[in-house]
Amino acid sequence: MKGPFTALYVAASLVLATSISAAAQTSSHPSNAQRALQWLQCTQQQPNGQIGSGGNPIARSSEVALSLAAAGQDASAIRTGLASLADYLKTAVSSDVGTGGELLLARASQPNAGPTAALVVQLQAAKSTSGDTAGEYGGDIFSDALAILGLRAAGQAVANDAVAFLEGKQNPTDHGWSFDNAGQFGSDSNTTALALQALIATGVATGDAHVANGFQYMATQFVGGGFVSQADPTKPANDASNTPDANSDELAVEAIIAAALQTDEHWAPRLAAAENDLAGRQITSGADAGALSGFSKLFATTEAPAAFLGRPLTAHGIAATKLALLACPTSSAATPTPPPAATPGAVTLAPTGRSVGGTDNRPLLAGLIFLAAGLGLLRRRLRGHRR
Repeated sequence: MKGPFTALYVAASLVLATSISAAAQTSSHPSNAQRALQWLQCTQQQPNGQIGSGGNPIARSSEVALSLAAAGQDASAIRTGLASLADYLKTAVSSDVGTGGELLLARASQPNAGPTAALVVQLQAAKSTSGDTAGEYGGDIFSDALAILGLRAAGQAVANDAVAFLEGKQNPTDHGWSFDNAGQFGSDSNTTALALQALIATGVATGDAHVANGFQYMATQFVGGGFVSQADPTKPANDASNTPDANSDELAVEAIIAAALQTDEHWAPRLAAAENDLAGRQITSGADAGALSGFSKLFATTEAPAAFLGRPLTAHGIAATKLALLACPTSSAATPTPPPAATPGAVTLAPTGRSVGGTDNRPLLAGLIFLAAGLGLLRRRLRGHRR
């Protein structure tokens, strides 16, 4: 979730305590979730248990742990060598606020992924207490929302100043949220979906004006049968800016379910369409079968199983219904696909909005420079972590 160019191919992210129980989850696409988890384990898990080897492996690994929780599976259930995903998460450490929020979400949902106490202290210490940023966790809206979600998942109270800060950053014109504090890059659906889940996690009612207006903005980002990061009404429907993408679908699905809008006459059709659009973006054959197509397959896939299973970030714990994990094809077992070598000095697209010079500086969600290559669309500021 990232730094100078923000189009969050989000998603976090990441799971919380205000919750919708496992029984309330929808699971209209369980086989899609199984295939995505199979690809993540069989091609992306490293010998030390982590998911992915570049960018922000703590954020990516936390997102997969959340997807496993949605599938009723312990994070120790997947491994490619001696170490499981749970083993990796137990010792993971990051100073980044958004990444810490995602890791706390994972540990709060996975009983064998490590303790939560130190992360709670770390995030609470990161909250600003004065000036225009009083009440904010981290330095951008993605990190702030992820920290709130993580703290709520761990059963921690979130003070009124934190809620007021997030509400105060809602765009007064279109009612969405921008990745950056200043609103310089304009509202986008990824940040808005995450902010809405964070507010709901703190107990803000879905009928509250901030939430209701936020969903009005989300409705404007539903284009062509799915959700886009930042729709451009001045461009034709087939323009790249108006093309749905996996990360936007995932976060929007989570927000709709977090707000319990599954049966709403206006939102139920959008939810079904976004789930189908997401399923249609899953690769069906070849070495990457099960992955979601996108600027980064890894970034697009880590949160997909949770979305396929109807798991919002406001839920936590292991789901009551257990979804079987698929065995790795013989040819791909224990042979994770390495990421392409980073070009010295190049910006690493990590999932939450920060620039990284070859090191893991940011998490989520909240993440990733939506760089629409070939279309000349430099979409938004990175998300230094994501989800």
